[in-house]
Amino acid sequence: MRARLPDPTDTWTEDDGRAVLDEWRRSRETMAAFGRRRGVTAARLYWWRKRLAAAPRPAPTVSLVPASIISEGAGLTIRLPDGVVIEVANASPSWVAAIVAELARPPS
Repeated sequence: MRARLPDPTDTWTEDDGRAVLDEWRRSRETMAAFGRRRGVTAARLYWWRKRLAAAPRPAPTVSLVPASIISEGAGLTIRLPDGVVIEVANASPSWVAAIVAELARPPS
């Protein structure tokens, strides 16, 4: 389900600009064609693209979720809140750290 895009006549926040540019990229249209279809000027789209390219994205926040140790030993079991279970035998501490970092990374 796609997020609702902002009204073209309203003042946009950075999140609004990102949402519109993400939708434009997914459309695979030119900025002009996308803008005509959405009622947004191409100049506004170019302005947001330039502004957001220059501004660093805010760092994602990481939250911890409840975890439990299922068994002790060289293996690793990760149980996610949505019921997904990942089981790995012979996991090194650096490999576990890499898995945790990937799970914490926001979707691109």
